[in-house]
Amino acid sequence: MKKTLLTTIIFISSASFFSGCANSTPNADKKLAKENLSVYNIMGIKEPQKRPPLFVIAEDTTPNYNFVIKSHANHQNSHVSDNIEVVSYGSYSPPSYTPPKVETNTEEILNNIELNAKSFLGTKYVWGATGPTKFDCSGFTQWIYRDAGINIPRVSRDQAKVGQYVTYDNLRKGDMIFFDTKKHKKGIVTHVGIYLGNGNFIHASSAAKKVIVYNFNQKPFYKERFLWGRRVVQDNSIYALK
Repeated sequence: MKKTLLTTIIFISSASFFSGCANSTPNADKKLAKENLSVYNIMGIKEPQKRPPLFVIAEDTTPNYNFVIKSHANHQNSHVSDNIEVVSYGSYSPPSYTPPKVETNTEEILNNIELNAKSFLGTKYVWGATGPTKFDCSGFTQWIYRDAGINIPRVSRDQAKVGQYVTYDNLRKGDMIFFDTKKHKKGIVTHVGIYLGNGNFIHASSAAKKVIVYNFNQKPFYKERFLWGRRVVQDNSIYALK
């Protein structure tokens, strides 16, 4: 009887001992979990209270600058404060830039062509030369029109195909004029000049070996060999001049 009672007391004591060990670890874990082992606590400094951001900018997907602003109280506001830098424009893409064309009076362009052409009077004629110290006939016309913002082909036969066809009686200052200067006339373009008005035209002449002004009435050879004119400066046109 005494032996049985002793055994029972030992068993109950052992159970209490192991129960206490089993509960000690979870209690310690709970205690540690409650402790905030942040950098501030380790250094003995009170951790500042975390606050929600004052504003949250939601990305705007409309193609404009009307941004939606939400406060931490979840109220919408349509005003963007000056000290808030917006770094996202949603789906907005800026329009492409197209340089404006310069609208210039046609008469002004024609006068500039005449003045520019006359500034080369006396410049040496050399076959195949394109300027500015020497020219052949089509190199001269190409240079002058290019300075006026008008690009034309290099050789006279190709230049004779651009612009508006003009007859002799309808020539106007600034028109290109084309000739067949071969000994036996075949109607094939071999020479080009620029009409100046009143029967005058300027060209790089292989006969004169320079840039010179002739008059149709004084040089009937050119009137006889005239083929047609071409007008590349149109009325009410827009030109992008340099």
